[in-house]
Amino acid sequence: MASEIVFTRRAAILCTVALALTVGCRHKEKGLSSMVSMADPTTATQLASGFHAVENGAWRWTMKKFSVVLKPPMGSDQTGATLRFKLFISDDQINRLGPITVSAEINGTQLDPQTFDKPGDTVYSRPVPPDALKSPSVKVNFALDKAREPDNVDGRQLGVVASVIGLQPR
Repeated sequence: MASEIVFTRRAAILCTVALALTVGCRHKEKGLSSMVSMADPTTATQLASGFHAVENGAWRWTMKKFSVVLKPPMGSDQTGATLRFKLFISDDQINRLGPITVSAEINGTQLDPQTFDKPGDTVYSRPVPPDALKSPSVKVNFALDKAREPDNVDGRQLGVVASVIGLQPR
């Protein structure tokens, strides 16, 4: 009986390790994604900087400056793409900070900023010219004109709530 329990535990451990390795290998083969969901652990490595931990299994707070690495969609080096950033701005952020301006830069190409003056779900969406998408991966650097600084209630710098960032073909 004791040897059966040990064998079952070993088998379970080996199966778990094999599954983890298989999932890890599949992710490496898949490479970068053009679309990053803040809740997707398979694309979390593409969040380069300025993101806090995932919350409620769905979203992340950003800092004032944050970056993500994306794979340009096929053919976008010829036709361009559209950068889409789905975000949420809380009532508290608007009340404390006023309107918040989001800007982005890809490979030295500045995209037009957009100012959000109302709380709620919204999208920052901007066309990206083909010249900014010539490499197999691009780093998108975002900046907010303001963010809530750490305080006694929350020790983090808080910008906006991010849910999805990606490049879509045009």
